[in-house]
Amino acid sequence: MHLIYKSFFIALISISTAIFANNDNTVYTAQNLTPEIQKIIAEVNSECKLNADQAGKFKNDYILFLNENAKPNANTNVLLFLLGTKMKGYVSNEQLTKITQMAQNGKLVPSKNTTVKPTTNTSNATGAGIGANSFQTQSNVTALFEQLQSHMKVSNEKATKVIPILKNYDAQLIQIKTQNNNNAAKQKQLTDALNNQTVPQLKAHLNDQQIATLVLALSLQENILSGKNLSADQKQFLDKIRYQYKLNDVQTMSVVLVLVQGKIRGDLIALLHKTDPQKAGQEFIILMQDLDAQLKTNLSGAQYQSIKSDIEKLIKGQKL
Repeated sequence: MHLIYKSFFIALISISTAIFANNDNTVYTAQNLTPEIQKIIAEVNSECKLNADQAGKFKNDYILFLNENAKPNANTNVLLFLLGTKMKGYVSNEQLTKITQMAQNGKLVPSKNTTVKPTTNTSNATGAGIGANSFQTQSNVTALFEQLQSHMKVSNEKATKVIPILKNYDAQLIQIKTQNNNNAAKQKQLTDALNNQTVPQLKAHLNDQQIATLVLALSLQENILSGKNLSADQKQFLDKIRYQYKLNDVQTMSVVLVLVQGKIRGDLIALLHKTDPQKAGQEFIILMQDLDAQLKTNLSGAQYQSIKSDIEKLIKGQKL
């Protein structure tokens, strides 16, 4: 495999990863669960009304989640998504909806596993990510969906019904962000209401796993735009994309979308590699070709070469 493809792939994964760590290296078993963890399991059993067989399977799956989430560089969002996918095999749709809501409300992660490693903020005077206010008020769920459609296995027929819903969502969310740019509480209230209105519309055309993938992609995009959970070098790289290379708004967002797509598909390829390395290798090559083509389509030759060069430097630990 071409070296630049490998380096580029690793950089895409690292740039958009939120780092979670459990510093005491605890390996959880059914016998050493803390009172807090036991309480979480009990609340899931109660709120989702799990029977004895379901409760036993969930406990085992949740312990696996805890141990994976305790590893350095674990991505909690992806692990929660995989937990939900596994549970789908033994719980009802109603129960799955309830536990998904608990995950979205932060009720499934013990407090000591949500500690994010601090990073030094050396970004420029914008104070946040790559885009200042103009980008923080954007919404690009439609573009995310279009890039991930094939990966999510959504047919063209269903996509024609989903895209108008997402375009309407984008338009309303941009309006909410713009009108309430300095009122985070109001922005969250209206966004939650919009989400509650949109998700049922999407469920008519997408399954739970497809919706979960789209939600995760949106969350990763928001982190990149806001500069959350990024190292100093990663923030500097994203600021250079916007300011030094003079990418316009469309070009800048295209790079963000590529980062998100690389992260979503890359994490699943990494998991596939554990059971089917050959298939994972094939998927990896396809991913690299897709991402490379998207960057070349939206960037000038000089911009593309500069961004690729910076990603290589990030991998090698050199200064940008």
